[in-house]
Amino acid sequence: MRELAARPDQTPFRPIKLATIDVESCPAAIDGGSRYGALRALVREHDRPRGMIQVPFEDGCVSRERLTAAIAVLPAPSPAPVPRPSRKRILPRISVVVPTLLEREEGLQGCLRSLADVDYPDYEVIVVDNRRAGAPPVDLPGVRVVRETRPGISAARNRGLEVATGEIVAFTDDDVEVDPGWLLAIATRFAEHPEEACVSGLALPRELETSAQVALEEYYGGFGPRTFEPVSHRMRSPGGCSLLRPATVDALTERGRVRSFSLYAAGSFGLGANMAFRSRTLRDFGGFDLALGAGTDARGGEDLLMFARLAWRGYSVGFEPAAIVHHTHRRDEASLERQIYGYGLGYAALLTALVLEDPRHLGRMLGTAGRAVRVMTAGYRDKLDAGKQTNPRTRELARMELRGMAAGPVVYLRSRFRIRSRLRKAP
Repeated sequence: MRELAARPDQTPFRPIKLATIDVESCPAAIDGGSRYGALRALVREHDRPRGMIQVPFEDGCVSRERLTAAIAVLPAPSPAPVPRPSRKRILPRISVVVPTLLEREEGLQGCLRSLADVDYPDYEVIVVDNRRAGAPPVDLPGVRVVRETRPGISAARNRGLEVATGEIVAFTDDDVEVDPGWLLAIATRFAEHPEEACVSGLALPRELETSAQVALEEYYGGFGPRTFEPVSHRMRSPGGCSLLRPATVDALTERGRVRSFSLYAAGSFGLGANMAFRSRTLRDFGGFDLALGAGTDARGGEDLLMFARLAWRGYSVGFEPAAIVHHTHRRDEASLERQIYGYGLGYAALLTALVLEDPRHLGRMLGTAGRAVRVMTAGYRDKLDAGKQTNPRTRELARMELRGMAAGPVVYLRSRFRIRSRLRKAP
């Protein structure tokens, strides 16, 4: 796949240094040396994320004064920090499922090391080996390894769900490292919000060392939702037969603020690299759609489909920013292009899956269409307008995503047909 062209007037790329800053112990300075052009930092207060800042390095350094000034413009933290649960409270067992093709050995080892350091009293790690039949067995110390030879991340996740012993099942990927407080934040959220069937959280970059990694952050404004307030999502009128009624989801913060978005903008709920479910509910839903996700023709969408299915049936979906994972973005341009095309493909595929599962979605999509078309048109118009973009990749990436969307319905139908044919042939 060809390289994306850079404008001749573009300044040379410099990577961005990542850090975490606790307001209570702000460092005197952060050194970037001669390599980094800017500092991007997660700001925490009382052990909870407050926001992100980005400050350019001056003479290879960012002083405490400049850090403090950048932090000062962030929204104020919640009036009172959410207390961590007492160790005397009985915390539920959590099963962590990590699907893998064992192609990213360094990433998988980093993921497993981070899971070994998680601060939680009762959890298991299940690695699902998703290689084809005949691959040699693998032994990973300290974790349970199970095989799933059917291709696709959905099949692998469903296999992990099948053997999970936890009341909660959490999913992450083999290119992710989790925060030590990840599972505690998830368990606390479920305990305090018994109405929620699913919880997602923040996914921050683990590194921004290449132009492709920075381009992904700039293109989407972050990998997954980037809100720093806990949110509970609930659909206004789940299901139903009101043909032209907009399918609207309300996002309610703990301060009582509400914003709304279309059910079909399912990326606003969360993402698959950082999601957890009540195991019984996910089993009741039959797990993930085998025709969606990485490793299938559709490439993605299985996580967003599950969020939308939950909301459609009246369940609440939570977002807990204290549940943090760090994702290693694709480092090269060709991988980034494939990823963006796959996101477009998966998005249109999941919409197709929703309609096939419940034709009433078609009417609700028509009711939502006016607002959705305006929002999407405005967004892509800006991305395709060279005069409004500082990164020349944005236009190319937008075109790729749109091409993926155009192909999504047909590709999903093909993927679904192949899955069903394979299941019929199975002994």
